This record gives sequence, structure tokens and C-alpha cells, in this order.
Amino acid sequence: MTETMAEDQARTAPITRAAAGEPLWIRLLRRWGTIAVIVLTGIGFSFASEWFFSFSNFNNILFSMIVSCLVSMGLTYVVIVGSFDLSVGLCVTTTSIICAFMVPILGPWLAILVALMFALVIGLVNGVLVTYGRLSGIVVTLGMMFVLGGINIYLTGGYQVAIGYEETAFRYIGQGQVPLFGLKVAIPVILLLIVFLAAHLLATKTKVGHYIVAVGDNPMAAFYSGIKVYHWVIVAFMLSAFIAGIGGVILTSISSSAQPVGSAGYLLEAFAAVFLGATVLGKGKPHILGTLLGVFFIYMVNSGMNMVGFPYAARQLFAGLVLILAVGANAMLNREEIHLKFI
Repeated sequence: MTETMAEDQARTAPITRAAAGEPLWIRLLRRWGTIAVIVLTGIGFSFASEWFFSFSNFNNILFSMIVSCLVSMGLTYVVIVGSFDLSVGLCVTTTSIICAFMVPILGPWLAILVALMFALVIGLVNGVLVTYGRLSGIVVTLGMMFVLGGINIYLTGGYQVAIGYEETAFRYIGQGQVPLFGLKVAIPVILLLIVFLAAHLLATKTKVGHYIVAVGDNPMAAFYSGIKVYHWVIVAFMLSAFIAGIGGVILTSISSSAQPVGSAGYLLEAFAAVFLGATVLGKGKPHILGTLLGVFFIYMVNSGMNMVGFPYAARQLFAGLVLILAVGANAMLNREEIHLKFI
């Protein structure tokens, strides 16, 4: 079997016997159920609060979800390829710290380049250890998480690294706004949309995305089809770290500083968004568009709960329940497959 044949198999999923025998309403629920829940939840909050359904709140939701969405989109590639990356949250922090240190030394653009190169190195190390090192992705990235945490504390001494007020070009990345159709849209929101489009096209319209999907679906079949399995697993980890690194750079610019702690919360949100997004359009597999909608749903509900007056504990409870229900729904979408993954 040639690489072209494997690529074609990665593009199209076979129609399962379970799906073929389902009633129409079940198939509609599979495909549009998650989107219907998102829409109905938004309508419900719009009745509960008159300020919920407004452009300013929509813009605030998009702005608040930027870093989490970038982390989640990067993580999507690793989950697609069949592994896990627990270090993405700390990758955000490390990239942020390196960028903050380098800005006054190298200038904003070279500092961003150096920070993103370091993120790529993190992803490369993770990928090499998982593939050629034959180690579990959970164990490797958990270890990397502790390593990065130690590096962050060592570099900063436990204190924030501030960006000088004179660095207006760098601060504009996270704090600037541009007029669009008579409205002011934040630069980070535009950057998020650009990264999303690039990540979505990479995953759906290029050989990179098709080979990553092929490896995640059946690595043995991909290997015998001539696909370099280890190579694409490493690429997936590097993409995860790189996109998380972009989030770290934007976070530094937004806050005008780098914090040595505080990014651990992105990990829970990222996994919740990835598995929730896997149920979008009934795909049953993680995909970039679904992840974007998953993050938006989580932050939309957080915004609605905040407006209605729900306590912070309730919002944390909701995030945990979303993760459990999303994984359960994903298992239902793939119930025709034999369950062989237990770690």
C-alpha cells in the first residue's frame, strides 16, 4: 500500500455497521447534538442576563479564552496521534518567562523567535522520548512538567518578570485593538483566529495532518503503508509545544509580565475542550474546529455563570463534569470499536 492510499484512508472514515442501522434522529443527534447544546445554553444565559448576548461580552469571551484555546489546539494534535501531553500548561509559562527575559536584550521580534524555538525544543524532547525512548507519553510529559516547573522557579526566583513600559511594540501584540466594522477588536483575538485557520488547514488540507490522523487511527497500518510513524508523532508533540508557546508569548504581552506559576489550570481546560470538541459534528475523533468550539463553550458557560452569580466552586465543578461527560460521549460515538487502551 502506498502513502497516497494511506492518505486517502486517513481522509475518509468508514461507515460502521452501528451508524448504518441507526434511526435518522439518532444520526442527527450525533452530528448536531453538541452544537445544539452550545446554542441552547447561550440562549438560556441570554434570558438569564440581558448583558450576555452582546458584542462586548462575545469579545470578552474570545479575549479570555485566547491562551487556553491555543493550548487546546496544540494538544489536539497529540491526542489525534494517540498520546498525551501534560506539559502544555508549563510550556506556556516557560515560553512566557524566556520571552520576558529576552525582550530587553534582543528586542521583541527576536525574543519571540527565541521563545518559540525553545518551545519547539520542548516538544522535540517529548516526542523523541515517547518514540525512540519507548516511554509512555503520560510519564514523559509529567516528568517534563516538573522539569519545566523547576526551570521556571530557578530562572525567576519565584518572582514575576516585568516588561518595560518602553516596549510598546511588544505590548501592542497583547493590548492593541483595531477597528473592524465600526467596532474595536483586540489584536490577540485576531491572532487567535489566524492561528486557528492555520492549524485547521494544516490538519485537514495537508499531508502533515493526514499522516498524523493515519498514525493515530492505526500506527501499525500506517507503518506498513510507508508512513514514518515516529517522525509524525514527534511532529505532533512539536506542534503542541509550539502553539502553546504562541499562547505564552501572547500572555506575556497581555499582562506585561511573565509569571513563574499559574498556568496549571490550562491543562484541565485543554483536555475538556479536546474531548468535548471530539463530539462536535459527530466525528468521535479530536479535530481543531471541535476544539475551538469546545473552548468557546467552556468560557461561554463560565461567563454566563459569572453574570448570573454562580460561585467559583460551581464553575470548577462544571469544568470537571464537562471533561467526564465529553469523554463519555466520545466513547459512545466510538462504541463499535474494541476498547484496548487502558492508560
